[in-house]
Amino acid sequence: FRKMTTIQVIDNAITSTISRTIITHGSTQIMVLSMLLFGGPTLHYFAMALTIGILFGIYSSVFVAAAIAMWLGIKREDLVKSVSKKDEDPADPNSGATV
Repeated sequence: FRKMTTIQVIDNAITSTISRTIITHGSTQIMVLSMLLFGGPTLHYFAMALTIGILFGIYSSVFVAAAIAMWLGIKREDLVKSVSKKDEDPADPNSGATV
């Protein structure tokens, strides 16, 4: 990841999370559809509003977020943590492994 460009890092992030996004939104949509079918007229418009919100949520989390990040001028250095070599005392109880 350290040698990737900004576009490659964002593409990798979207690719690795797209299946989770679809599964989460799909399971939520199943619950909303059951409210739509079995909730009666009282919950009909509420379930419709939730369905529209779920669809816009999928769109914004996948497509809009990456475009806004690129528009804001995010650089590779902002996305990847730099490894810093600090002079730490190994006897210090607060010094630990760098992850």
